Amino acid sequence: MKLRSKKPVAFQGEIGAFSEMALYNVFDKKTKIRPSVSFKEVFDSIKSGKCEWGVLPVENSLGGIVYQVWDLLHEYNLHITHETKVKIEHCLIANPNAKISDIKKVFAHYQAVLQCDNFLRKHKNWVVENAYDTAGSVKTIKDLGDKSMAAIASEKASQIYEMRILAKGIQDSKENYTRFIVIGRKKSVSGNKFTLEISIKHMEGSLLEILGIASRYKINLTSIHSRPNKTKPFEYNFFLEGVCNKQSNKFFAEIKKKSLALKILGTYKASV
Repeated sequence: MKLRSKKPVAFQGEIGAFSEMALYNVFDKKTKIRPSVSFKEVFDSIKSGKCEWGVLPVENSLGGIVYQVWDLLHEYNLHITHETKVKIEHCLIANPNAKISDIKKVFAHYQAVLQCDNFLRKHKNWVVENAYDTAGSVKTIKDLGDKSMAAIASEKASQIYEMRILAKGIQDSKENYTRFIVIGRKKSVSGNKFTLEISIKHMEGSLLEILGIASRYKINLTSIHSRPNKTKPFEYNFFLEGVCNKQSNKFFAEIKKKSLALKILGTYKASV
């Protein structure tokens, strides 16, 4: 059963963004939504109480982690409550009277650029301009009304803004997925997956010790990545994701003793 929310659910982007698609994987169709210009605006909407939940991309199978979201998870005291995946198919979208030979500039979110690298390399004469959102880039070229401009976004975005698809499926791989999380103020304590953040001593063997503890408790770590510690130059915080088992709480307790700081961001049901 999908979730219902008494308050709007925030997501980054315009109507037709992939984040909106992810939102409706988790919440029912009657859910009120709050499009947001930035990831930070999503976090602020929840912190202020305007929204109960927010939906955010954290990783793409081609483009890698969405680092801004992980940095905000470090900054805010919010929790991961759910996870979902969306298969991403990118389209080159332009004004209704445009042809692909007319295109000189392409608006695209940086993740879309990474995911469509091979296609864009074939058109080296195009200028690629960064956009804050995929669906928002379609809205931009519609407002400008210039047939030399195109955007990279979803087929749904082309339909919403009544624009023309010049090329479909332009991502580097058909197996292109983005993983999204739902965040909120209330902590989720049940599920088969966890995400946590640790800060460890900047010395030899510190990270290896943490991995050794995971091995001892038979914890399957599915992801580990680092983000810069902004108060200590060239030191890092680590995000660990893994599969819960009967010894998860013992694992958390032991690595807390070995860490300078530990923050359990959520225990929730993994997306299939």
